[in-house]
Amino acid sequence: MNLYELSTAYQQIQTMIEDGQEGLEDTLESLNDAIEDKAVGYAKVMKNLEAQANAIKDEEKRLAERRKSLENNIKRLKDSLEAAMISSDMKRIKTELFSFNIQKNPPSVFVRSEKSIPEEYFIPQEPKLDKKALLADLKEGKEVPGVEIRQSEGLRIR
Repeated sequence: MNLYELSTAYQQIQTMIEDGQEGLEDTLESLNDAIEDKAVGYAKVMKNLEAQANAIKDEEKRLAERRKSLENNIKRLKDSLEAAMISSDMKRIKTELFSFNIQKNPPSVFVRSEKSIPEEYFIPQEPKLDKKALLADLKEGKEVPGVEIRQSEGLRIR
């Protein structure tokens, strides 16, 4: 198989991955190149997918920042209108398009001091392991019953 055919085959594999299709392994096995060439092809596909994922992540972040900015503007405008209505002693404004009312919100709890609240109002929670502290102690040679350090292996592509 020449370089052009290999590139086309790996591009088809990437398209299959993006489309969520099955049979990736069969397609790869049908290629008659050496494992080194397949590894290079895998790496190219993974790098391309990583770049796409990072681009999407960056766009999500940009859109989240834009959404937060819009929400802050909405809150500022709403607070400004509410303050103007209160200072003008207007509880209601009715127009053809909108109605504005200053009304009471539902009752809520304000906690002055948690220490003085009876225990029955607290929700019991399961203890949570601090795995970072466990690992640090184990690395220092401390023996902790019920745990051990495990070292696994994983593929790194540079």
